[in-house]
Amino acid sequence: YKEPVDLIARSVQTIANQKDVHNISMTVSFEEKTPDLSRKTRKLRKIFSTAGFARLIFAVHPFGQANEIPGKCSNANNGFRESVHVLQREMGDNFNPENILVTTCDADSQFPNNYTYALCQKFTETNYKHSTIFQAPLFYNWGLDGASFVTRVTGLIRSTLMLGALIPFNINSMSIFSFSLRLCIDGNYVHPAYQMDDIICLIRWMGVTRRRIHICALPVPVLSGPTSGSTVEIDVIEWARQARRWTIGAAEVFHYFAVKFPRMPKLPALSWGLNFLIYYGILLCSGSLYSLSMSLSMVFLVDTNSIPDYVQYWIYGLAACQQLCFLIVFIIDVFATRVLGVKEYICLARNILHWILTPFVLLAYSIVEFYALHEVAIRGKKVCKHGASNKDALKA
Repeated sequence: YKEPVDLIARSVQTIANQKDVHNISMTVSFEEKTPDLSRKTRKLRKIFSTAGFARLIFAVHPFGQANEIPGKCSNANNGFRESVHVLQREMGDNFNPENILVTTCDADSQFPNNYTYALCQKFTETNYKHSTIFQAPLFYNWGLDGASFVTRVTGLIRSTLMLGALIPFNINSMSIFSFSLRLCIDGNYVHPAYQMDDIICLIRWMGVTRRRIHICALPVPVLSGPTSGSTVEIDVIEWARQARRWTIGAAEVFHYFAVKFPRMPKLPALSWGLNFLIYYGILLCSGSLYSLSMSLSMVFLVDTNSIPDYVQYWIYGLAACQQLCFLIVFIIDVFATRVLGVKEYICLARNILHWILTPFVLLAYSIVEFYALHEVAIRGKKVCKHGASNKDALKA
């Protein structure tokens, strides 16, 4: 929509760098109301006309379609369908959705040169090929060293939670992921009326196909852009807006799950619902708020002299364990940037400061989530809109 064309070009270039680029059909899906749409399309076509893509497709999502909301969900739905029409027309009898892999990404996505190779290898090794979503771990280190500590801490925690929770517990895909075109068609593409196209993807396809959908880790890291702003204040505002949107989207997806539950395989659906509640409701929203309320009650309401020493040691031990986990997050970041080939300029003192401030960032995130959940509970569908994040600071 409003993404800078240079930012889009940088992302597409990482796909053009794949060794099997001649097998890749590249689709750039614009909104009809994109500013300077014709100029952006011409510029991208000029840049990548000789990049080696099998096809370069520009899809334009019409504005004001019935039963749709503006955002990536409806845009991606249109882009997938347009691409399939082009492939069917050009490939004719050779068109077979079981032999075509789809990767969806954002305008601020940078793929390693071996992404498609690793994807094809993983796909051939997987037993349930057409019931699997392939999720690469995402790292938000694109200009992360220049972001506010709020944005940086959130980006590091998100990457770690993806590795430790979203993928292994089969909760949801995130932003950049791959799947077979057969699964995409069987699952009726993307729901154009739910803003979080990535979070809803697994549960929607499980309901439409009536079979269990797996998330499989793809062992190649992908670089993604964090929220950004030209000043610290704007950066924090963008961070809060993004956190609110994610929370409202997650609540909206859970409503979808509750409505469609009868059509889903029962055990996988129950497992997903429980994991989803624990992750979004307890871990992200309630955990920090509970820690705060418990600390305040210990200070102002409870007579600590009446509490056995071992209970106090247990509480302090849990706090130390949490801080140790945060330390591991920052250690992972050191090695992740080396694997990604990203150069960051962050001194030890700044890293230590960010590590100390991590609990406060998560508390602020929980407060935003708490507010957003009550907002969607009271106002309903009116607040379920896709507010695009500012990516201007990622152009350089």
